[in-house]
Amino acid sequence: MKILFYLPVVTPWWFTELLTPLIRSLHGDAELHVMVAPIWRNTGIEGDHLAPLADLDGIHWHVIDHEDPDLFRRDGAAVPGLLDLVHEIAPDLTIARSADFTTPMQFPGLVRYLMEGWLPPFAITSLSLMLEPQPFRLGVMPEGSDALIDACTDALGDLWSAPAAIRTPILRQDWRTALGLPAQRPILAVPLAYEHEECYFQETSAFPRGLDLLLNLLNSIDPQVFLAVTDHPLNRKYVDRSDIAALIAEVPERAALCVLDDVPGGPTGILAVRGDAMLVEQGKSWATAAYCGTPMLHFGNSDTAGWLNCAELDFASGTPWSPETLRKPDMDAARRFFSWHFGTRVFDPGNVSLDRLIAHVNGTTGADVIDANMAVLRDNYRVAA
Repeated sequence: MKILFYLPVVTPWWFTELLTPLIRSLHGDAELHVMVAPIWRNTGIEGDHLAPLADLDGIHWHVIDHEDPDLFRRDGAAVPGLLDLVHEIAPDLTIARSADFTTPMQFPGLVRYLMEGWLPPFAITSLSLMLEPQPFRLGVMPEGSDALIDACTDALGDLWSAPAAIRTPILRQDWRTALGLPAQRPILAVPLAYEHEECYFQETSAFPRGLDLLLNLLNSIDPQVFLAVTDHPLNRKYVDRSDIAALIAEVPERAALCVLDDVPGGPTGILAVRGDAMLVEQGKSWATAAYCGTPMLHFGNSDTAGWLNCAELDFASGTPWSPETLRKPDMDAARRFFSWHFGTRVFDPGNVSLDRLIAHVNGTTGADVIDANMAVLRDNYRVAA
């Protein structure tokens, strides 16, 4: 079997922490090809990143060192010879870390996108990866898989309540005061996405810049709705957010930037429990809202499952709403989705066989995988079987 790792936007951290153990796990059981570029905008790799794989024979490296490094990352098919090379390799499976979804559609064989496997509020470190036919399909479950999902739901059992500890410190009555929010206004939680230059996925958003998103919200949302803005923790660490702070400072009667680091889940976790609604697009905050039964307003190009009951936000005409008119997620479906996700989709890159990987690709994971994943969850939350 031939496997191509197609990695236009892999970061050094992703390559070292996640791809390296995955490649090592599969080495010897498949013919492995790795297509990657020299580091640029904190995507790609350097020689030092190959050192942990130096003892492995037979990995085929394909370094795309084009004069325009952006081209490989945005439109790989436009790189001269790239498609010819892929067809020459003729992979049976391509594992892509790519924000360009058009180029892999032209590859032979199956294509799956390598994405983060954890979903908040579940805190899992080892079950960190999953493979998807297409990223950003929020809450979507496979049709015709009721028996499998039933089995996962039974296996999850009491683990469904394991993350409920996020509710304990944040159900206090002064949550609005703690976050700097008005006492009576409807609250829309607005989690901002990661905007570092390495995050090419964010550039596929309807609003790649959080500043533009906020400006559009302020111009379209009913002024009585108060925007509770939370920022991605990596933005706070690595990205200049002075423009966001300046905008919010200009409209204290409309919005606040919520910062609170001393509770599980942070301010987004608080708002997932207590807010009137949460704005969702490509990020993972939708999962916390789904777990907590919080209504959602959706925008952008991600797909949302029907059970989420998202209201679509029309920036052109505005979206008048009140807490009474928005629909909550279907909590039975939420439980089934999380059960199926953690039972069948996620895996430890350092402990996955080729057979198990193919089962994830084909959606044929069996009881052994479900039981193994639930055992990891139980150990993580110290929940007895």
